[in-house]
Parts: sequence; structure tokens; C-alpha cells
Amino acid sequence: MTKARVIEVHRTNYIVKTDTKEFTATVRGNFHAEGDFPKVGDYVELELLKDEKAVIEKVQERTSVVKRKAADSEEEQIMAANVDTIFIVMGLDGDYSVSRLERYLLLSEQSSVEAVVVLNKMDVVEDVDTYLDEIMDVAGKVPVISVSALSGEGMEELLSYLKKDSTSVLLGSSGAGKSTITNWLLHEDRQPVKDVRDDDSRGRHTTTSRQLFCLSNGAFLIDTPGMRELGVIESDTEDEMAVFNKIEEFSTQCKFSNCDHDKSDGCAVLSALESGDLTERELNNYHKIIREREFQENKGSNSGTRHQAQTLKRRNQQHSAIQKQKLSRRL
Repeated sequence: MTKARVIEVHRTNYIVKTDTKEFTATVRGNFHAEGDFPKVGDYVELELLKDEKAVIEKVQERTSVVKRKAADSEEEQIMAANVDTIFIVMGLDGDYSVSRLERYLLLSEQSSVEAVVVLNKMDVVEDVDTYLDEIMDVAGKVPVISVSALSGEGMEELLSYLKKDSTSVLLGSSGAGKSTITNWLLHEDRQPVKDVRDDDSRGRHTTTSRQLFCLSNGAFLIDTPGMRELGVIESDTEDEMAVFNKIEEFSTQCKFSNCDHDKSDGCAVLSALESGDLTERELNNYHKIIREREFQENKGSNSGTRHQAQTLKRRNQQHSAIQKQKLSRRL
């Protein structure tokens, strides 16, 4: 039996690579019965056929999986397997979103995979340090680096996280610059790149499938399509629940029972934040949990989905306004 690694997944076949050669592979019938099909990053055992074809007989045990909730169902979707590091890529243009970053950080935590936050497009802002300070407050112990994949500035620091035989995956929304980062690391334009839209800085889904590449230093890198929606797996970790209960206890002292803990008068939660009894990180996590629960509860209901979209839009606008105020005070 020949061993190989899955480097790309298509609807009806897989591209797998041994140490020396690539093959187009299908799977045995037992995969259809069990439902656990090979994913990008999987190590598999093959039966080699003629004309550079192969049949996948078995998927070797995974050391890790990066997964999310599927966009159209409650099922879990594995995005990549056997990953050592998640690079959370966020552009410093219209792609910049602290609330989205929190969801990616939660995904990393749930996957038990170390993360590195990559603030790309540092060439489009004047004061990168202001953004770095804000993101470091949110990221905690997770490393945060700023780069410009277009000019190459800061990319050597990113490369330092890519060790020989390690596997990393680039995650982020469309237009964040994942493919540009991939091309810089490969020293060639392997991934198609298009300009983002002027009105909202969103990309045009130039990467359509997950692909694994081997870099010149022996590290492996998985590029992924941009994600408009990131459904994290429901989490009830002790730390999250402790923060949730802590803020709920403060909320019983709020002046109004329907206090949103954002701008309401007489908010005990905001008072705790000002006094130092509560950290901004804890409050951000609390709002994140609330948003996630509301999203899951309303999913599947047309009216609920519309209401949820409006609520999320309003809260994101409020959050953006607050962040802009903080940035203006620091400048």
C-alpha cells in the first residue's frame, strides 16, 4: 500500500501526492457508507492504478481537524486536517472586523490548534500600531503580526512560523489577501488574485477550493476560499460560562431589565468595565456568546433569519462606531 497526502478535493475525485508524484484518486465504496470522506491535509493509503490514477483505501488517524458548522445545516464541516497552525488573515481595509476575529479565535480554540493573527495590507493605513494594540487586546496570548503581502513587508516574520514538516492553514474572508500571501511564500503566482471591490473591500472568490502546497523550506500551507459566514461549533467551555455568569450577575443590577450592556443608562455592566471589575475582553466575549446563541436559535426560520440579520447588522454598526471612537481617542 502506498502512502500519500490529500492536497485538493473535488466533487468526484481527489488530488493526492506521494513524496515524488501526484495522482488523481477516487475512494472505495465503504467511504460512501461511512460518510467520513478524505479532507485536504489527510494522510491516506492508496492502491495505485494505471495512467496516474489511484484508489484511496484508508484515511490515517488525524492529529487535528479544523471544523465549522456548515452554512446551510447544523452539520459539522471539516475544512482541513492535520493542521499545526491557523493563520487568521484580516485585511486592514474594509475587511477589518474585531467581532469576526473573535469567531475565528473561538474556532481555533475549539479545534485545539494554535493560531496566529495576520493583519494584512498594512500599506493601506498610516498608523498600524493603533490596530495592533486593539487586536492584541482581543487576541490575548495569540501572536499578532502585521504584513503587506503585496510589498513583502513583515512577511519574513510570518515565514518564521512555518517550520519544516509543519502544516498551516490560511483562514479569513474573501479579499483578505490569503492567495497573495500564498503566492509570496511560494515565490510564484500559483493562486489567481483579483482586486477587491471599492465599495466594501470584499474579494471575488478567486480561490474556489482548498489546496495544500509544499513550500521551499519543507513546510506545508493550505490556502482556502474566503468565508462570508463562520459558524463556530457550539461551545460550553468552563471559561466561557464563567464569563457569561459573571456578566449576568452584574446585569441584575442594571437600571433597565432589557439593558443591552452597550450604551444604556444605568448599566451595571458598563460601570463594572469602568471600575476595572470587568475587562473589555470579557465583555466582548459575552456579546460574542449572545450573538452566537441568537444566530443558532434563529437559523432555519425565514422571519427569524431576517430579524437576526438586522440585529447583527445593527450590533456590528454599533461595535464599529465604538471602535472608531476608541481609535480617534488614541490618535
